[in-house]
Amino acid sequence: MSKSSVAEAPPSVTPGTAPLVATVATVSVMGVLVVGQMYVTIPLMPELAGAWGVSTGAAAASTTAFAFAHAVGSLLSGPLSTRWGRRTVMVASVLATAVVTALLPLAGSLTDGVVLRALQGLFAGSFIPMAYAYINARVAPHRASLALTVVSACMGATVVIGQVEAQLVAAWFGWVWTFWGTVPLLLAGAVVSWRVLLPEERQIGGGLSGVKTALNSRIIPLYLVILVGAGSLTALYTGVQLYGPDAVTDGGGPLLALRASALPALLGAALVAPFLARFPASRRATGALLVTVAALLAAALGGNDAVALGAALFAFMAGFSTLGPALIQSVGARAGAAAQTTAIALYGFTLNVGAGAGAQLAAFFNEFSSLALFLALVLAVAVCGVVRGGRTT
Repeated sequence: MSKSSVAEAPPSVTPGTAPLVATVATVSVMGVLVVGQMYVTIPLMPELAGAWGVSTGAAAASTTAFAFAHAVGSLLSGPLSTRWGRRTVMVASVLATAVVTALLPLAGSLTDGVVLRALQGLFAGSFIPMAYAYINARVAPHRASLALTVVSACMGATVVIGQVEAQLVAAWFGWVWTFWGTVPLLLAGAVVSWRVLLPEERQIGGGLSGVKTALNSRIIPLYLVILVGAGSLTALYTGVQLYGPDAVTDGGGPLLALRASALPALLGAALVAPFLARFPASRRATGALLVTVAALLAAALGGNDAVALGAALFAFMAGFSTLGPALIQSVGARAGAAAQTTAIALYGFTLNVGAGAGAQLAAFFNEFSSLALFLALVLAVAVCGVVRGGRTT
């Protein structure tokens, strides 16, 4: 057996295997609620700009503030979970997020809005990395790939669900209820999460040795891959909002349909997960990246047509929802049991840095096709990072 095969082997499950359906359902729903807060402000930029008395471009800083603070929260989740356990950190992060979410509609200026969005992102940042680490450690190894794919697909769907939710709620009830309506859901979800997730003992690998292992040369390329992958996702949908086809730039039903066009791809990714689990994680990641590159090239060529763009977004999300779980499994396996939680926290950090940068990247382009071509080039380079990480011993 080769060294790479050993590295790709599933991690051991800690005592007390978690129930698959209840765990995946709880983590997926809560992840959509928590991570979706990053994207709800994309369609709300005109309303936020009006409420804060600034331009739409300036209001976009609230999304960036959330994303970068979310990255910091992801990084802090590793040492916090070492002391308190993953379940405690996940539930506490949801409760704190609920409090700040309730305050957001009260912000009267850009400064207040950015500060509250940063706090919201900071508290929310701990949930997803610890959810991935919890699944990697507590779900039976032969079901871990399916569980991670479903959860990762739901997390990928938040970029669509968050925008669709915000657009609909703002149209029906007013933009403030995009936040206030989420608060009771977060509070109820915290209670359910505490009951469903298993308590954990103190973990190992949270010190300097764990950080050193999590930063070894076989894992760093994978961090860079998710950095550019998440950045491309956020930049792509921000570009659709700013430079999309004339038929959808005015918002309303056409833009809603375009955003929702990618959702079936996420369901498809979950359905094919058992089949894809037969392949090594590095091979799955490479294939997923190639799909996203092809999708971006299609978006660049047909970005002025809403139907062609919808098909390209479908393909992109199909690739991205397969990329995430493959990278998580690779990161966790290459870090080993002792540094797994720290490594996945670093994965979450780089993912959110990428998402935050992507929200601003779109503003450097003045047309959608050039943005899509640039993203395709960056992701093509990322393929080399996955291949290098798989070959390095």
